[in-house]
Amino acid sequence: MLTVLLARSWLLCLASVLLSGVGVVRADEKPCTTHDSGNYYDLGRLSASKDYEFTSYSGQKYVLNVCKPISTEVWSPRVDKPEDVAGYTERGHGGFSMGDVNTTVLFREGNPVILMTDGSPCPSAGSLTASTAIRFVCDSSAGTGTPKMIATLPPDEETACAFFVEWRTEMACPTSEGGVFGTIVSVLAIIAAVVFALYLVGGTLYNRYVLQLRGVDQVPRVSFFSFSDTVEFVRDCVDRIKYRTSDAWQSGNWGAPNWSSGGGSWGGSGRGGYGGLRSTPEEAQTMLGGPPGWLDEQDEEDDEEAARQTPPAPAHTEDESRPSGMDQNGVIRL
Repeated sequence: MLTVLLARSWLLCLASVLLSGVGVVRADEKPCTTHDSGNYYDLGRLSASKDYEFTSYSGQKYVLNVCKPISTEVWSPRVDKPEDVAGYTERGHGGFSMGDVNTTVLFREGNPVILMTDGSPCPSAGSLTASTAIRFVCDSSAGTGTPKMIATLPPDEETACAFFVEWRTEMACPTSEGGVFGTIVSVLAIIAAVVFALYLVGGTLYNRYVLQLRGVDQVPRVSFFSFSDTVEFVRDCVDRIKYRTSDAWQSGNWGAPNWSSGGGSWGGSGRGGYGGLRSTPEEAQTMLGGPPGWLDEQDEEDDEEAARQTPPAPAHTEDESRPSGMDQNGVIRL
């Protein structure tokens, strides 16, 4: 009788410790999340496909998971739903459940807390069941962290029925709450992935059975742009920037007009009429070329003008053209 009373007093002490200072839980909270003082906490990130294993100060091994049942096979835990066991340990007389899954997160003294109940019957009080309190402590340098057994009631772990676990982890720190935008992005990403998968499957079937392709050729190819074309485009842009920048520096006044010293005509510092922006050689050649045949017509006009301005060659007399010593009849006189 004394043992039963002690066990009940320990469990009542556990309940009072857990419930004292616990804030009100919102009814619309998502599983394994909670709000406190304007901050958002999500312990669902600690749910893992592989259970967390740790050892107590006395060498007892424990298995634990968060917000989901453990994947470790349990052996005779003497509970109604073995598939809901979230904490487990092996004892000399068989397996022992530390409590079932609980997705409700409480808050006590600035730390999120999960209370697991309805475990295996207590060895010293058959009408009571085991329970576990997990206190999560924010530690940004701990990473995922590892659970640690702080205390058990009674202290003897072979007969313990209440467990106190502390877990220092960065997952217990406040985090951002995903809003409507994040949900929309996630849905669109899923739709895009499904469409892409359908495209690959449909394209492969079409190439195989309609186009009779085999091997790698039957897999649809996705090409949004040519790499060589992209490199050429970037190179052309760099050349244009280089030409115009170098011309602006050479001009000295960035295209400002000035009076030339010789002819007093208005001139710009830029070439090709750009006023400080230099054209590429291709653009300059096109601008100087003019219309088709324009340069040929200009050359013909220059030749005609030169012919009109050139004086005629002086005419030679007959005597000047006759050799020295020859008379008019062509006889050489000595």
